Amino acid sequence: MDPILKVQNVSKRFGGVEALKDVSLEVKRGSVTGLIGPNGSGKSTLFNVITGFYKPDFGSVYFDGKRIDGLNPDEVYNMGIARTFQTPRLFGPLTTLENMMLSPKGQRGESLLRAPLRKTWLNEEMQIANEVKSLLKGFDMDGLYKMLASDLSGGHVKMVETSKGILGRAKLILLDEPTAGVHYAVGKNLFEYINYLRKTYNLTFFIIEHRIDLLFDYVDYVYVLHMGRLLSEGTPEEVASDPKVIEAYIGGA
Repeated sequence: MDPILKVQNVSKRFGGVEALKDVSLEVKRGSVTGLIGPNGSGKSTLFNVITGFYKPDFGSVYFDGKRIDGLNPDEVYNMGIARTFQTPRLFGPLTTLENMMLSPKGQRGESLLRAPLRKTWLNEEMQIANEVKSLLKGFDMDGLYKMLASDLSGGHVKMVETSKGILGRAKLILLDEPTAGVHYAVGKNLFEYINYLRKTYNLTFFIIEHRIDLLFDYVDYVYVLHMGRLLSEGTPEEVASDPKVIEAYIGGA
């Protein structure tokens, strides 16, 4: 598999704190790749650099062969990278359907000129609504589309957030601690859903996760950050048996 994402010698400093120090890694196209490390190791900072929320002080980021460091978050999204955050960001007063329908890019109804002309965007909106329903039905969630986002369970909120990238035509989806705050069984179901989405929509996932017991059952490859540096990488089995990783987690516990 060729790499869809390349991070090359990226460093990022906040005042006197060097959050990332010469980090290089690759995410293979079609893979589920994990990113782990103790709290404060630089994982979310790396995601923020990749998605344009932070500009690296040094180094470069390439997506699908094009350099993207320095782009704004909306430009990165338009190129095909979607992400979730540790704290869910759905609009509570809107239904699941309405939340998901916000994701597709360049909708006709968003144009100030076309918005008053309902006939110019109605068919497109109906197509998006049908796509949302089909997506939810694929994992037995079709009963959720009328529910308010504020009434969804924690697990379903995570699934909905993960699904939104598909509607935005993402090629790569970055998930920041998707199982945080949910029961083990719900987390396992979420990873099954991620695997379903990968196979069905030919997606690539890059996942930050503290629940290593869950993550290692589903990922193809793992990177480990510690104090802003890349500490280890390999298959889940190789990383789990690496003495440096064991020491870092014991020290960070």
